[in-house]
Amino acid sequence: MLLVKRAAALGFGVAAPLQLQLHIAGSKAATGAAAAIHTLSLLERCHGRCYSSDRQPEPSHVLDSKGDIVGSYTPVTKRLWTQRYKWTDDKLAAASPRDPLLQQQLVKSPCPTVISYPFTNDSILREHYRNPWGSVRLGRILEDLDSLAGFVAYEHCDDGDPTTRPPLLVTATVEEISLRSSQLSLDEEMRMSGRVVWTGKSSIDIRMELEQAGQRQLTALFTFVARDPLTGTAFAINRVQPESEQDKQLFEQRQQINEQHKAARKQLQSSGGVKLCRASAEAQQWAEHLLALAKTKRDLPALADPNLLLMDDTSLENTFTCQPQQRNMHGRIFGGFLMRRAFELAHSTAYLFSGCRPRTVEVDRITFQRPVSVGDLISFRAWVTRAWALPDTPGQGLVHLQVEASVTQPEKLASEVTNTFNFTFQVELRRDAAGNYVAPKQVLPGTEQQALAVAALFGPGGSEAGSTSA
Repeated sequence: MLLVKRAAALGFGVAAPLQLQLHIAGSKAATGAAAAIHTLSLLERCHGRCYSSDRQPEPSHVLDSKGDIVGSYTPVTKRLWTQRYKWTDDKLAAASPRDPLLQQQLVKSPCPTVISYPFTNDSILREHYRNPWGSVRLGRILEDLDSLAGFVAYEHCDDGDPTTRPPLLVTATVEEISLRSSQLSLDEEMRMSGRVVWTGKSSIDIRMELEQAGQRQLTALFTFVARDPLTGTAFAINRVQPESEQDKQLFEQRQQINEQHKAARKQLQSSGGVKLCRASAEAQQWAEHLLALAKTKRDLPALADPNLLLMDDTSLENTFTCQPQQRNMHGRIFGGFLMRRAFELAHSTAYLFSGCRPRTVEVDRITFQRPVSVGDLISFRAWVTRAWALPDTPGQGLVHLQVEASVTQPEKLASEVTNTFNFTFQVELRRDAAGNYVAPKQVLPGTEQQALAVAALFGPGGSEAGSTSA
């Protein structure tokens, strides 16, 4: 059994050398000099599953005179992608396939890869990440999380043999992005890190963390699946061997969760691929009650409770054509870009709903169902699913929103959902004329589909049922 150990640290200042340098901890020259520098070459990747598409991936990126990738990306994403080895179709066809048995014998320990953001001494870098309120633009951080997670995943899957065909890693889900603070400062240096916490036969989980001022400010979990870039079949990857107690605990947690996901997939297959609604009787009654309130609001608006609001009346939509400057290293639209656009639309929707600037609490589960191509007409639609006052924090409330991304083909009269995003924001409650806090409006689903979706989140037995007092 071959055990490979590697730890890396990445420095990202705009004025830094173009070549991305990974400092390997514990590797020193005989003269006792600083740690040796190692540069990784990683396969480009795409988002979404291996579905057929009318549009072909765009060709490789163009580099400017300084060697930087041309496109609307962050400095971190540009540097990470610059280091990836650019596999062409001819190179992939000529490369030898990996032996799955030998691949499973290659074991690596989970060593973190770290990016530094030297905001205090780099004004250009600060400008790249500045939002209108003088703090860090969180949407840009979502892009970097996606880029670094993919970087870590590809590094782990590397077998060290340039003659064998590497896997195509496909983003499956982002399970949760939890924030300790939504106000990341541009006056303090920041560190982002990623490490492998679990591997299956052909899937891999990456835990991401963001630290500032000596405290962990953000955690996230990205899941990738490995596919053969030529056949699209499952691709065996290197196993991870947890060593520390923390890594062992994380591995066990992810093992249990992935076993649950596997059981759910088997259940879906046994039902003929049809995802049946299995809401409990209590959840269905809860959904029917909401629909009855919504019908009263819709049919008798002058007489209904003014604190009731239909879900569709909270929605915002943004439609645009995907541009080449937004593609990833595989020629599809960059998943980090999709996350940023969804997040910023959700933020605007929560802003209009609450009447105050919302503070991000959590980016909940994100699913990547289909790839998005350059030239696709994509629509993002955001709506509030539920809002409630925080019982232990007077004057504060939470707003949960969902964003759905769909690719529309007007020529074919077709539209397909590509991504689903969930966000939670904290807001200040408004006051009435007497100075008392006013509870947020109760948002009601207008259709049975909306009602069942809300019940799955907030109804009896729902995934978020314990988070609301409403």
